[in-house]
Amino acid sequence: MVIIFLSTAKKIFISFKNNMKIKSVNSEKSINFHSRNKNIRKADDIQRKARSEFPILSPSYIDEFYSSTRLINGNPVNIKPRKIFKKIDKKLTALRKITKEPDKYGVEQTPIQMKTPFGLLLNCINLLKVGNCGECATTVLAALAANGFYNSQKVYLGLEIQYTDKKTGEIKYREIEPLDHAFVVTTLDKENPKKKDEIVIDSWLGFADSISGAKARYKQMYKQEELDNLLSYHRSMFRLNMAIETGKTIDFNDYKLRTNFIFYPANNSSIEDMRDLGIYSAIMYDNLILPTTNN
Repeated sequence: MVIIFLSTAKKIFISFKNNMKIKSVNSEKSINFHSRNKNIRKADDIQRKARSEFPILSPSYIDEFYSSTRLINGNPVNIKPRKIFKKIDKKLTALRKITKEPDKYGVEQTPIQMKTPFGLLLNCINLLKVGNCGECATTVLAALAANGFYNSQKVYLGLEIQYTDKKTGEIKYREIEPLDHAFVVTTLDKENPKKKDEIVIDSWLGFADSISGAKARYKQMYKQEELDNLLSYHRSMFRLNMAIETGKTIDFNDYKLRTNFIFYPANNSSIEDMRDLGIYSAIMYDNLILPTTNN
């Protein structure tokens, strides 16, 4: 049954916390699979290494898949989908509680594991084989660090919504709506990282791409109806804020709406932290290391 889950997970719709839904990516058919950019190809190799070493089963995949279909290969599903989802989700809840408060649950850690950022989390992911986007991002960080790419950061996805006065160019309203999705941004540069060379590695969705390419993917994957609901909410908030500030009803023709996907840090891992993670990951999970010709 697990095999069925894993084989269908790439082809389903996934739900996020705010009922935002995005379509999964089959990385073998994604535009970066034959990319001319060698760093994007290398980043894709790294996320494949992470997926292979940590075969994570995501409760979000399972929940959305079995909520949207009753057949697999034309045959009726003879299992109770909600029961399976709850079982996997219960494992994930336990994983997060244990890694957040290990002492409370009597978990003993080795000295190197206690010193290493995400050391216990990686161990639990490896043992329980469950996780969502956040856990997938952590395994990618481990793979990057094991290969010496310390200029890497776990980030969250947000939607920036901005109204600008057309006459003055002044920003009158700006909010960032969190979209409850995590992934990794890296330069794949060991010595002199440059922001223009940043690459997104989204292991949960199964792709590596440039910043602009990743944002284009997210724009295509999110359901427009859900994005429109967010924009409608912030339109109302802008009207309310301006009414309180000026005492007048605004004319939206006087303002320009701008939206943009942005990435903001999920943690503050230093270069030293990443080096410690790299040493630990290379020892514990040596299959994460790329062949010498790829490094």
